[in-house]
Amino acid sequence: MDSWTVVRFLHVVAFSLFVGGQLLLTVAVVPQLRAQELAPLMRSIARRFGIATAAALAVAIATGVAMAGHFARWSDPTLQAKLAALVLVGVLLGLHIAVRRAVPCRWACCSHRSWCSGLA
Repeated sequence: MDSWTVVRFLHVVAFSLFVGGQLLLTVAVVPQLRAQELAPLMRSIARRFGIATAAALAVAIATGVAMAGHFARWSDPTLQAKLAALVLVGVLLGLHIAVRRAVPCRWACCSHRSWCSGLA
């Protein structure tokens, strides 16, 4: 097994953690914790997972840049589409964080109903 196979493996694992983890949080964890009125626990889980997500995304970007440079793929239309999707995810994440910090909390599980720090 050569080193680029390892780099590709790390790239796939990193994006699997990023996408799979986001789906797990969205589909299973957050709805269950909201239903049980466990907002502090939900925030704690989201913050911890956010760190893992950021690390996975950093690994995916680093390995992607390395592979694109090594295989001379910077002008490839498929890579351009993937980069556009990555930029879109980054913009949406930034908007999510900004809105969560600026909008009053409307969760039924928040007793204070004041300005919420959100999940960021």
